[in-house]
Amino acid sequence: MSIPKTETTPAAEAAEGPRVVQSVSRAIGLLKTLAAQSRAMTLGELAAAVGLSKPSTFHMLRTLELEGFVSKTAEAAYQLDWGLYELGSSVIRSVDLTRVARVHLDDLAELTGEAVLLSILDGDSVLYLDRGQAVESFAMVANMGRRSPLHTNASGKVLLAYQPEQFISDFLGQPLVPRTQATLIDPRELAQALAAVRLNGYSTCWEEEELGLCSVAVPVRDYTGNVCAAMAVAGPAQRVNHATGPGLVDLLLAAAARVSRALGAPAEQ
Repeated sequence: MSIPKTETTPAAEAAEGPRVVQSVSRAIGLLKTLAAQSRAMTLGELAAAVGLSKPSTFHMLRTLELEGFVSKTAEAAYQLDWGLYELGSSVIRSVDLTRVARVHLDDLAELTGEAVLLSILDGDSVLYLDRGQAVESFAMVANMGRRSPLHTNASGKVLLAYQPEQFISDFLGQPLVPRTQATLIDPRELAQALAAVRLNGYSTCWEEEELGLCSVAVPVRDYTGNVCAAMAVAGPAQRVNHATGPGLVDLLLAAAARVSRALGAPAEQ
């Protein structure tokens, strides 16, 4: 006789408390212990601190070591590693970026009557962080937290164009899945489009991701002068098109320059 499978409903979880994945909680406990001690700790010390056996603690530490979150000293003790710093830094960059860009997104949305998107590179995808949206703008334009392929939209092509050559080569070497008939899926054509982005300083998308939706995008630079984000104006094809595109690009370039300056980008950028 089989036992019926039960699922936790939101109401039940609210009453009983959230379900916790013990292995994740314990791994985080190891990281917090190392952070609190501010020194390298032995396997035995860490096992005792988190209440686990040495074998279980070792396997968790080994996983964290492989992920770059802890490292082992010459004395076989464990300490926090740079992977955590990089993770925390990415949060700081995102928070600073959205805080700085917020007013400029809203101002440009009001000026153009379209949605203005702020996005960053996340792996091999575009991650939309924030947007300014006018009353008239498309409701279907990207929501915060949404991801899109790099090759199907203006923001993605801007972000891809300024990556290291090896990153671009690896991306062009994978299958490029079309979203519409206009999507660039030939690696040579996409490479030419990326070269044009670097030459002209902006990218366009004419219904390449969604029929009826077009966009133009420009890069945003941080204090190092490197491209850290993209700003885009997106809207219906009858309003964002080859005729209106140049004017929108000019407005975007000016807004992106203000954001870049606020992030500490060199004046010549």
